[in-house]
Amino acid sequence: MKYLIKKMTKMHCARGPKRCKICEEYSKELKFALLDVAPEEHLEAARPMIEIEIDGEKVFQVYDVIAFFNSLEEAESYANQKMISYEILFQEYP
Repeated sequence: MKYLIKKMTKMHCARGPKRCKICEEYSKELKFALLDVAPEEHLEAARPMIEIEIDGEKVFQVYDVIAFFNSLEEAESYANQKMISYEILFQEYP
């Protein structure tokens, strides 16, 4: 698994919605994100992490956001056009 589609808020900075007005605005709306959960190594760069299950074991994995979409259909269409194989994380959908 290299790519996931997950419903989440956009990110702006590491300060988060309690200390950043832009992050606070972003936190009000959920979008569908296409995530690369196996990005190339950049050891000196700070990256967000996500908990995912791989072969029955929960692990924390760094990720990069490829793009945000307004609907699951848009995200799937984009991934299919780019010939990206992905999995969908359904547990977070309202």
